[in-house]
Amino acid sequence: MSEADPPNNVLLENNATTTDGVLQGSNHGEESTREEHQDTNQLTKESLKNEPEDAEKEAEEDRKLGRNQEAYARVTHTLKGHTRPISSLSFAPDGTKLSSSSADGVILIWNVILPEKPSSDRGGVVGHQVEFMSKLVDGASEDEENDRPREGINDLAWSPDSEYLVSGSDDHAIHVWAPSSQSLPSNPSSSSSSSTTRPIRKLLGHSHCVYCVKFNPIGTLLISGSFDETVKVWDFLAGKLLRTLPGHSEVVSCLDFSRDGSVIVSGSFDGLIRMWDTTSGQCLKTMVVAQETNAPVTFITFTPNSRYLITCSLDSTVRIWDYRSKEGTVMKSYTGHTNIKYSIPARVISRVTTTNKLDPGNPIGDRDLVLMGSEDGSLWIWDLQSRELVLRKASHQDSIIGISVHPTNPSIFATAGLDKDPSIKLVSLSCPPSLKT
Repeated sequence: MSEADPPNNVLLENNATTTDGVLQGSNHGEESTREEHQDTNQLTKESLKNEPEDAEKEAEEDRKLGRNQEAYARVTHTLKGHTRPISSLSFAPDGTKLSSSSADGVILIWNVILPEKPSSDRGGVVGHQVEFMSKLVDGASEDEENDRPREGINDLAWSPDSEYLVSGSDDHAIHVWAPSSQSLPSNPSSSSSSSTTRPIRKLLGHSHCVYCVKFNPIGTLLISGSFDETVKVWDFLAGKLLRTLPGHSEVVSCLDFSRDGSVIVSGSFDGLIRMWDTTSGQCLKTMVVAQETNAPVTFITFTPNSRYLITCSLDSTVRIWDYRSKEGTVMKSYTGHTNIKYSIPARVISRVTTTNKLDPGNPIGDRDLVLMGSEDGSLWIWDLQSRELVLRKASHQDSIIGISVHPTNPSIFATAGLDKDPSIKLVSLSCPPSLKT
């Protein structure tokens, strides 16, 4: 990997029924393949270049919104410390830590302190603090082993108890960390080996780059997807491989567990979604995301009650699926942003209620929200039910590559982009979301 290259999960050049109840429940390749995808993607990019009428349409949408975007989604902190492109963001389940990874195999852990109650008359969270906590190094340091660069990190996942962090890397391994119990440095820019912590365990079994990782809800199992086109199921506590799930014909790019952990769902560049029985490894169902384009699937997650799936794919579309029908049914889709090249996650924020009675024009209001990044660096927020675009905000200089919502205060979320000067932005919505019960 050259110095300027992002990690694999950011450089992915490759080839109306109601959904009420979606958010109810606990809030719990090879080189040839990549070249083929690049050719296909280039054609797609050319076909999607903005025409004058597109620019006029966008300007009209901005006029229609007619709102101060900065007032409703305010950047409260800009976090710097990475020197290479950021590849993944993840809040710990207890909300006290934010982890970020980059193309040079470095993980930074940030300590997050929020006030107990919203402290603004607009309902936003102000006065919260974020400070650097620790630096984790995935692999040999750059000044060791003949200055060999570290391998890039593609994904991060916290254990449900927030004690362990796992990373999927280009070195074909899964690395296990214990940030809370390891000695911690105090300077994110330090590169000396004495100021960094090392993984406490490595899980070996994949034959190519590990692209995605995910814990089950109780933290006993870990699943991983890879460029070797397989899903692997691990006994996390024992550090042992339990089974391998073949079935995809290209990189497995995204994974999730159902709420009770009994079902695994996987998405791939082959355009397929597969659902698996966790215990037996049997494939329960296969769905095609986009029959017409066979668009690569780059993100997938169950909704909190596990009744629906949310997917992102490289046709610039976010979809909500009812997977219980015979072939799977797309219930809603969200478009307008650009996503034809990079793996960008979508996030959902449960019912948001504004407390600011003096601001009736607040676009957030009492609604469920879908958050998505765009490759032009803008952040898009839709109303989940109506699919109305409620916010489009310039956020980064280049493509947004990561979004993570705070688990206990969803009015706070973090974004990262492929900016020349890598940074993480913490954003506060101007009204406090309250989770449905």
